[in-house]
Amino acid sequence: MKSGKNMQAAMIEIDNNQLLVAYNDTAKALFPHNVLVLNQPFDYQKTFNFDNTININEQGDAIIVLNSQHFLLQKMVDPSKTVFVVQPIAYLKKRLSKIKVVGHHAFDIFATQSLVMQKLIAQAKAFSMQSEPLLISGETGTGKDLLANACHQYSPRGDQTFLALNCAAMPDEVVESELYGHAAGAYPGAIESKKGFFEQANGGSVLLDGIDEMSFQMQTKLLRFINDGYFRRVGDDNEVYVDVRIICATKVDLADLVEQGKFRKDLYYRLNVLSLNLPSLQERKDDILPLTHIFVNEFANKQGFIPPAIDNDLIDYFVHYSWPGNVRQLKNILYSALAQLTTPILTVKNIVLPTPKSQVSWVNNIENKTLDEITKQFEKEILLKLYDQYPSSRKLAKRLGVSHTAIANKLRDYGIGR
Repeated sequence: MKSGKNMQAAMIEIDNNQLLVAYNDTAKALFPHNVLVLNQPFDYQKTFNFDNTININEQGDAIIVLNSQHFLLQKMVDPSKTVFVVQPIAYLKKRLSKIKVVGHHAFDIFATQSLVMQKLIAQAKAFSMQSEPLLISGETGTGKDLLANACHQYSPRGDQTFLALNCAAMPDEVVESELYGHAAGAYPGAIESKKGFFEQANGGSVLLDGIDEMSFQMQTKLLRFINDGYFRRVGDDNEVYVDVRIICATKVDLADLVEQGKFRKDLYYRLNVLSLNLPSLQERKDDILPLTHIFVNEFANKQGFIPPAIDNDLIDYFVHYSWPGNVRQLKNILYSALAQLTTPILTVKNIVLPTPKSQVSWVNNIENKTLDEITKQFEKEILLKLYDQYPSSRKLAKRLGVSHTAIANKLRDYGIGR
């Protein structure tokens, strides 16, 4: 990893074998050269001067002393790596004092009843305080743009500009002009020079949504900019330096694109330092109830009427639906129902959900499986699909023409339902 100017956090990354795999220039300046040897064991307890009172594995962070200065050490763990972030306490105090009050509540817009969202928001708050690029992944409709904005607001840059550009299906010349700006005369009709997003957001953050659809040429230019903060406007020979935090969002797995040769490997590893993955609504069903209340109240407030009561059966109905469009789909379904509602209570009868696709996924996952395993897999898929429409063992048993006991046993065996 390389760092841009004014980088204050030292970052060190080790793999699951405790081998050092990456570090930035700030870490190189902070620690002796013989400590940071790539592909060699990294003794972090010795390097960070741990004593008997520090247990970073339980606490997640700790105050340490290096070169007679106090530092905050944070430990970020995911399945494939561990990242240590070291920042001077004095710097943090100075930067934190500049954050607006709104920044402290930036993540309050998210429903966090589920454990997976609680963990994500805690991680997002920690990553927000850094200056390294932030990579946000997640399925369509999970709220990647909202998370990016919240990370900006919560960060020391929260009182500065936040701009977002959707890179999907945009020609290179448009992307280049929007991000880097252009000089007068760079294009036919370009009478005046124009500042790009990076200049406009100097001191703040820029979200690049759909980074997976950015061309190789633009990826190369972005990598250069991330590494040193310098760029040239289109049609201009002069270099410009800005201090901008890059936040990227994608709905696909960039690692797969790298393997397919469709995304630059060096840019991927430059972006994948601090990464957040937004879970699908299917993975955070405990949040469906609070999300439903949020959207119902939001719509009622906009339209100026008293929010309707929400029938308990409706939440049960929602919990057993697959939500391929995630949170955005839930919001749209509720808005559509509320726009037509004529009663003081919202029930299942007011909701119209898309018919599940007829094709099941088991056919794509049968390699090396026995006939019995394939049959059970198919049976489970059918029960999962139908349970959205018949969310009880009795209703489902009647639909399939079998006994209630048989269906109840199968639902229990497959972990379907409550």
